[in-house]
Amino acid sequence: MGKLISPLFTTWPWAKWSEEREVEIALRDGNKVWTWTEVSIQVNRYANGLIQQGVKRDDVVVGVAKSGVDLIWLQLASIRIGARFSAINPKTPKAQLHQLVTSISAQHMWFGEGQESISGTWHHLQLINAEYSAIAATWQPNRLATLTFTSGSTGLPKAVAHSINNHLYSAAGLLSTMEFDNCDSWLLSLPLFHVSGLAIVWRWLLTGATIVMPTEDGLLNDLCGVTHASLVPTQLQRILDSGDVSRLALKRVLLGGAVIPTELTDAARENGIECWLGYGMTEMASTVTAKLADGEPGVGNVLHYRELRIEKGEVLVRGECLALGYYRSSGIMNITNEEGWYQTSDLGYVMGAELHIQGRADNMFISGGENIHPEKIELALLTHNEIEQAIVVDVEDEEFGQRPVAVIKMTQPISHDELHSFLKDKLTQFECPIRYETMPEHLLGTGIKISRPQVKEWVNSLPITA
Repeated sequence: MGKLISPLFTTWPWAKWSEEREVEIALRDGNKVWTWTEVSIQVNRYANGLIQQGVKRDDVVVGVAKSGVDLIWLQLASIRIGARFSAINPKTPKAQLHQLVTSISAQHMWFGEGQESISGTWHHLQLINAEYSAIAATWQPNRLATLTFTSGSTGLPKAVAHSINNHLYSAAGLLSTMEFDNCDSWLLSLPLFHVSGLAIVWRWLLTGATIVMPTEDGLLNDLCGVTHASLVPTQLQRILDSGDVSRLALKRVLLGGAVIPTELTDAARENGIECWLGYGMTEMASTVTAKLADGEPGVGNVLHYRELRIEKGEVLVRGECLALGYYRSSGIMNITNEEGWYQTSDLGYVMGAELHIQGRADNMFISGGENIHPEKIELALLTHNEIEQAIVVDVEDEEFGQRPVAVIKMTQPISHDELHSFLKDKLTQFECPIRYETMPEHLLGTGIKISRPQVKEWVNSLPITA
């Protein structure tokens, strides 16, 4: 455990670092680098460019693009003038994109290079690097700054409203445990439309370190020049298998995903890479608990600036990084109970001081009178070396009410009999899937998380074979 980091600033983070670390590298995009002084100047120029195009305080600015330096400029420039910034997945279908933008009453939209635009009542922005002039908006870290849509893994995405302080406290809590300081660099390996990508930006801004943009040269090359990255286990496995680990400067990896094999984290440690894992959610501006990977099933201890309790088996959270609420065109909707706790719908328990997650209350179903947690079945499936992704959904069954069906992405074909044999000593008979389907490509490509409702809809559309 490192020292407790304070997230309190008296001015915009990039302005602070431009005074204290003026000529040190703040941002790297391929061969191009920006010092903190240059970042501060760029943010002010792009902010003035937005003002010239009619963006005002409290307006909602939407960016639809792959993660890259332009999206960073748009985010920071929007916040600098008191507007609200939201990044949306560029792979979102047009009809849903229109629905999401309308739900937050966006006044302005910016589409990245090669991104097909959509028409509506909003104004289409350009990134204009305007001459610097004074900007009226002052440093108010508790104002609404960002709108991040939930993954939609359990229903329609909701726009989660965060202040600058929500993000800074989130970063400070994690970095008081997991070391990352101003001599380090973090690869923006996750998209800004997801809270995990957004969190990388605020860890950078909190510490005055370096953020590195992904390139077209591939993950291995991108990792050669950074000390920190956020990855999923399959990415780390490929890096370790590449035989080029000696090229890396990588010190720490924050791993996401349900199953993190001990063999993987042991191999990483042997190559000088610490693996961290945790539990988090959009509503808490990313990570709530974290730990150094130790092979045990828990997801770590509660980080600073957060609180957690278990009530009737459900995980409740609150703290400085809890969102202001859900944002709709009518305003901010409260998300807490009377005592200020957010009810996560995650089922779990605390053993010692460590949180253990069992699954989601809204995913559970009953089969033959038994409570079935899809996540437990998914965890068992993901321990198979040839399975990369697994989602378990329930289907109607005349005799048992509901039965589980597994939809999986495999590196090579595995027979039903082999899977059944693999699971029989890991699950009860009721928990074993009655059939296995191969994950279709269209369900993999819409975000970081696979949408469980979409998987269920797809399974129910399949013809039933005898």
